[in-house]
Amino acid sequence: MRDPGHREKREAMTKTIVKAAVALVAGAATCAQADLTEAFRITASSNGESASFVVNFEDGRWEGSMWVYELNQSMDLDGVGLIESISASMGSGSRVAGQTVTLNFNVAAGASNTVFQVTSAQFGAAYPTAWGRASAGVSVTDTLGNGATLAAVGGAAYTAYYNAFGSTFASLLNGSVVAGAFSTATASAEFPGGGLFGPVAGSVADISAEWTFAVSAFDIASGTSVFTVVPAPASLALLGLGGLAMRRRR
Repeated sequence: MRDPGHREKREAMTKTIVKAAVALVAGAATCAQADLTEAFRITASSNGESASFVVNFEDGRWEGSMWVYELNQSMDLDGVGLIESISASMGSGSRVAGQTVTLNFNVAAGASNTVFQVTSAQFGAAYPTAWGRASAGVSVTDTLGNGATLAAVGGAAYTAYYNAFGSTFASLLNGSVVAGAFSTATASAEFPGGGLFGPVAGSVADISAEWTFAVSAFDIASGTSVFTVVPAPASLALLGLGGLAMRRRR
C-alpha cells in the first residue's frame, strides 16, 4: 500500500527543485553593469608616462543579453601609444548558456617600448559551481626592419579572472613572441585545451579578463581573446529537473 504521505513528500521535493532552479536561472545572469559604468579600459605606458582610453557601458549597445562595443578608427593615446581598433563583448545569448568576456585589439607602440594593459569590468556570472574555458591569440609585426617583440608582463600576456580579480582561471601566453625584419609572428593558447570546458574552483560571482604586454618601439600588436563560464553539468541537470517538474504541474 502506498504511503499516504508519499504524494506530499514528492510535491515538497518538486517545489524545492523548482525553487532552486529558478534561483539558479535568476542568479546566472546577474549583470554587473547595474553597478558599474566602466566596461573596459586600455592603458599605454612608456618612459614614466601613461594614457588611457576608457569605454563605459553606455558607449556600447545591447544585443539581447550581450553588450557589444567596436572602435574601428585610430585613437592616439597622447603620443604614448596608438589604438588602431578595439572591440569587446560581455554577456550571454541565453541565461543558461553561460557568460562570456571577449577582448580584441590592434595597437601600435610609441617611440619607445610600450606596455599596454587592456582590462575588462567584472561581469556578473553567479554560479554555485561552474565550468570554463579561455583562449587567446596574438600577433606582432615589425615596421622598421629591426625585428619586433611582444613580451608578457607579470607572467602572462592574458589572464582570465573571476571573483573580483581574486581568482585566476587561466594564465595564457607566457613569454615572448618575436618577429623578424618586416614580418609578423603569431602565438595562441587555450585552457583547458581542445575547445573543452574544465571545472572552475569554487563558486563564481563574476568574470573578467586582462591583457598586459610590452611591444617594441613603433611596432604593431593585435590580439583576440574569449573567456566563457557556464553552469556546471550538475547545475544544468538541476535546471532540467526544475523545468520538468513545472511542466508536470501544468
